[in-house]
Amino acid sequence: MPTKSFDDLYAQMIKEDPSLEEQVNEEMARMVVGMQLNDARAKSGLSLDSLSKKSGVAKTTILRIEHGNASPSILTMQKLAKAMGLNFQTSFA
Repeated sequence: MPTKSFDDLYAQMIKEDPSLEEQVNEEMARMVVGMQLNDARAKSGLSLDSLSKKSGVAKTTILRIEHGNASPSILTMQKLAKAMGLNFQTSFA
C-alpha cells in the first residue's frame, strides 16, 4: 500500500469534513499571533511578570496568547504593545 503525503491526507480530510479547514486556519492564526508576541517580548527584554505589570494583562493571559491558546482582543494586544514600547498594527491582505 503506497504511503500518502501530508498534503494528500489533509486534502482527503478536508473533503470529508470541510469545516476542518476553517479550524486549521483559526489555529494557525492564533499560533502566528502568539509567536509574534513572544518574539516582541523577547526583543523588548521583558519577562512575563514585567510585561504583565506594565500592561495590566494577567500573566496567564499572556502565556495563553503566546502558546496559541487564546484569541486576544485588539484592546489586549494594544495594551501589550504599548507596554513594550511598540505600536500594535493590523492589516488585511
